[in-house]
Amino acid sequence: MKHIYTIGFALLGCFGMQSTCSAQAITHTIAQIQGELFSSPLIEQVVTTTGIVTANNVTSATSGTIGFFIQDGEGPWNGVYVYDNTQAPEIGDEIIIEAEVAEFYDVTELVNLTYYNVVSSGNALPAAMALTTGDLANSEAHEGCLVQIINATCVVPDADYGEAIFDDGSGEIKTNDYMYFPADGWTEGAVYSLTGCLHYTFEEYKIEVRNAGDIIQGAVNGMASSHMQVELGVFPNPAQNHIRLNSDAPGQLRIIDAAGRTVLIETIQTSYPTIDVTNLDHGAYTLEFMSDRNRMVTRLLKQ
Repeated sequence: MKHIYTIGFALLGCFGMQSTCSAQAITHTIAQIQGELFSSPLIEQVVTTTGIVTANNVTSATSGTIGFFIQDGEGPWNGVYVYDNTQAPEIGDEIIIEAEVAEFYDVTELVNLTYYNVVSSGNALPAAMALTTGDLANSEAHEGCLVQIINATCVVPDADYGEAIFDDGSGEIKTNDYMYFPADGWTEGAVYSLTGCLHYTFEEYKIEVRNAGDIIQGAVNGMASSHMQVELGVFPNPAQNHIRLNSDAPGQLRIIDAAGRTVLIETIQTSYPTIDVTNLDHGAYTLEFMSDRNRMVTRLLKQ
């Protein structure tokens, strides 16, 4: 996807785009920008909004890094795509930005950033909304939001351009490869549960899977769809050298960095184990603990 926008800069009391000075006043929520309409009512207007970064390093094969997603609450209409190749946000950052509202081939975007400020880091993300594949394939309300499909069959593993097609029986939805594509590809006929941001490209809604932690292969049983992921208790958080898991079951712990790379895998045999994280770089991580009972997930900030 190629944009024709030119990324703008402004002097707002600091040299270059502001990132450390006092925060600007919020003029609009993301829901107001989306307008609960197919097209934003604020096209070509400059707004100041805030949200938690839910996905970063959106990358195009032809244009390199092209943006990220932010969301300012759970539920529909609260997510938006930011087209920008100048900032490097981390997932979990709470940011304030000033930008222009645009409709690019029917996707609402924030473009031409003139202000960018990180308020805090390592924040919990809004819970992914679990919907059927058929609902998501036609859901303007969830454009830009973190969503989830559960127990969907991969019906077309390679639909060209890094896309795949999934169906839970309610209709088909595509995934895209702007942030992640499995090293071994998708498996035709296999059942997956997937998390990602819903994006609209080339006249179709698609789930942008962010990293390996967004993928479960195999049927998920015994959980309500809205609770596919169970929160994993971790103490302390933020952590420096060691963490303790609030789990009394054996299983496997996987730690995933912000780029989607698995940086630690450890088999757990004891209750409430202590894990050495001394060698992890500073930053935000996803922790996934898989046991026979369920899949538990949380975010960890390493100091």
